[in-house]
Amino acid sequence: MITQSEKSAGDKPPPRVSVVIPIFNGGPMLEQCLSAIDASSAPEFEVLLVDDGSTDGMTQPAALRHNARLIMLDRQRGPAHARNRGVNAARGEIIFFTDADVLLHPDAISIAVSKLDADPHLSAVFGSYDDQPGHASFLSQYRNLYHHWVHQNGNVEASTFWTGCGAIRREAFMAMNGFSEDYRRPSIEDIELGMRLRESGRRIRLEKTMLGKHMKHWTFWNMLKTDIFQRGVPWVELVLRHGRMSSDLNLNLGSRIATILTGLFALSLLVFPLAGHAGAIWPALLVLLLVLVWAQLGFYRYVVRKRSITFALAVVPMQVVFFLGCAIAVPLGFIQHYFGHRRSRAGSA
Repeated sequence: MITQSEKSAGDKPPPRVSVVIPIFNGGPMLEQCLSAIDASSAPEFEVLLVDDGSTDGMTQPAALRHNARLIMLDRQRGPAHARNRGVNAARGEIIFFTDADVLLHPDAISIAVSKLDADPHLSAVFGSYDDQPGHASFLSQYRNLYHHWVHQNGNVEASTFWTGCGAIRREAFMAMNGFSEDYRRPSIEDIELGMRLRESGRRIRLEKTMLGKHMKHWTFWNMLKTDIFQRGVPWVELVLRHGRMSSDLNLNLGSRIATILTGLFALSLLVFPLAGHAGAIWPALLVLLLVLVWAQLGFYRYVVRKRSITFALAVVPMQVVFFLGCAIAVPLGFIQHYFGHRRSRAGSA
């Protein structure tokens, strides 16, 4: 359902930028998100909230307080569908995506516009979280700092896209038919779009000065579920489907080495006791930790600089858990890809 505020917006001159935010039970963070956008230095933009079947009753009052256009969906269909609906209703030639738990820096939208204006051959641009995460818990600090470090060390000529703080030309988005709505939960719909953009010959830029503060509260089980089922498995399946793997961001050489070693260690926990060599587990663990620290040495140096040696030492086991989730996702992704192809062939027979 499109609200009256969306219909009446057509009477105004179209803005250059449309900020699209999918929302499901955003709570108080939505208010902070919209307040941060209100403080933007960008001269002309509109904000579209796409409510993906929320039940907390907070989206409409927040939209009214911040003069945002509101699209209410009758049921939850996932952020990919919500963003597509938002773009369909948007009037700007540049679409800026963010999430309800992100506080954009005042210059984030302006930076995106300036980069796209400066290079007519550039189709999209995205940034990263800043290095001051909003939630104080250890896991939240660790996860958001890791995301910041990965993006700050990524290739400027990017091979992916990111909707936490990213902008795309409307014509490029429409040419790709938007986000794949096969992803019905928060997943890798932005990565998949970025891959299709690059395969079509379009360029994407990682702009490291374009920042937003992440307010998400990470928990251990939420971290595992996200890394394995919402990111890892669909990412592996996507790589297999497209037949190529970029060497950037979370798929760089250090991350691949760490994932392989962590997977081998997990296998050793099963094999060594069965072979009567249970005592070899501890040396294997020590070797794993040493090589894992070596493979991610840049990150640990960064954590020491930003926090402390104590914080960096506490991060080591969390990195083991992270890469263990990545290692578990690899065979699961192969299984999903294989059986998905079998189902497709059976359906077309």
